[in-house]
Amino acid sequence: MSTDPYAVLRALLRAEAQRGAPKPDTREPQQQQRPPQEPER
Repeated sequence: MSTDPYAVLRALLRAEAQRGAPKPDTREPQQQQRPPQEPER
């Protein structure tokens, strides 16, 4: 058995935080479409 009596509570809190966290947006961020710039002379 674990010597830390709060290890189980911390694990439960971590699991609940992960479960309740909003999912990251997996879509690519839409970049603004700009025409290619001409190289400076």
